[in-house]
Amino acid sequence: MNNIPITFVTPWYGNFAGGAEVAARTLAEQLSKRGFDVQVLTTCCRSPFDNWWQNTLPPGVEKINGVIVRRFPVKQEGENLYHEVNYRIIHNMEVDEKFQRQFLENSINSEALIDYAKSHTEGHLVIGLPYTQGLIYSLIQSLKGRACIMPCFHDEPQFQWMTTAEMLAFSRNIFFLTEEEKTLAIKYYGHTIGRRLVESNVIGVGVELPIDIDKLIKRNSSLLKDIKQRYNLPERFFVYVGRKDIGKNILTLIDYFKNYQSNGGDATLVFLGGGDANFVPTNKGFLDLGFVPEEDKYLIISQALGLINLSQNESFSLVLMEAWLCEVPVIVHRDGEVTTAHCQKSQGGIPISSSEEFEAALEILSSRDKGKILGKSGKRYVQSKYSWDWVINSFLRGAY
Repeated sequence: MNNIPITFVTPWYGNFAGGAEVAARTLAEQLSKRGFDVQVLTTCCRSPFDNWWQNTLPPGVEKINGVIVRRFPVKQEGENLYHEVNYRIIHNMEVDEKFQRQFLENSINSEALIDYAKSHTEGHLVIGLPYTQGLIYSLIQSLKGRACIMPCFHDEPQFQWMTTAEMLAFSRNIFFLTEEEKTLAIKYYGHTIGRRLVESNVIGVGVELPIDIDKLIKRNSSLLKDIKQRYNLPERFFVYVGRKDIGKNILTLIDYFKNYQSNGGDATLVFLGGGDANFVPTNKGFLDLGFVPEEDKYLIISQALGLINLSQNESFSLVLMEAWLCEVPVIVHRDGEVTTAHCQKSQGGIPISSSEEFEAALEILSSRDKGKILGKSGKRYVQSKYSWDWVINSFLRGAY
């Protein structure tokens, strides 16, 4: 099986936040380490946080952590047409088939990449992700019956589009990240796609921290004190890790935390990651650190009372797993099926659905002893279910 080349296709590739992008990068690297011939086809757009219609990196070939990465120029037309449809999505307006195709045809794309995939990947296992981007729609349309898809579904308007049904119908294989994602797909598309959905593999995402926090602290007893001073961290804080974006339910998080403060709560909410910094209030009790070095990120998480992720649109939620590996409990929104299921299976977090429940959860986790019990339970869950050996074996069962 190691003789069959594997080609991942994704709009962006590199070391940055983003669930689907991290899934692609880490899976490609782990397969490469195990002797598989792996390459990635991606665009010259640096990350999801850059302008999708501009080339911020040069085209060509490079090697990143053992993986061959080929970059191709993006399509530079269509930005206004894309945003016309995106406006309709954000404001819950009707998006008919004409607008669906307009959205995908003018999302991030690369004709040069698709041409290369058509002419240079015969006999490869080709996998595109995520389903929301025009590049992946073009890939599946151009390599009908040849390209697989790792959709990274969650329940959102685009999930129910005609174009999504086409991608599932024309893909060779389908890889899901969680049982909840697969159940969602079967519920909505089972009657049209049939047994291919039922028989598709759930592979998960392998999760491991790049550092050993305990060893670092033992080697340098002043490390945590230095981190707190460097970032002006308070003694008691909760942490949000990821993109500051409306789609991540960040406005609800901020409203709930303001209510907590109004009722006497004294902890701070610390933000790590990119997105729109204007969402974060400038008053006391909120601290936006933006991007920090990876080692610092995990050390900060490890000192938090809890990690909060109220996004209802997650296909896996890597940040929950990372928090649990740091033995830190989590708070999620009960309407997020995937994150709630993780909490129920792991007994490592608290699902909430109102401001009152949110404040009660913060109060529970304000006791470090109670939080540590949940955090340790979450860690056992991640280590038993999302080790890389388990994920790679699941992937190979569905791939060949």
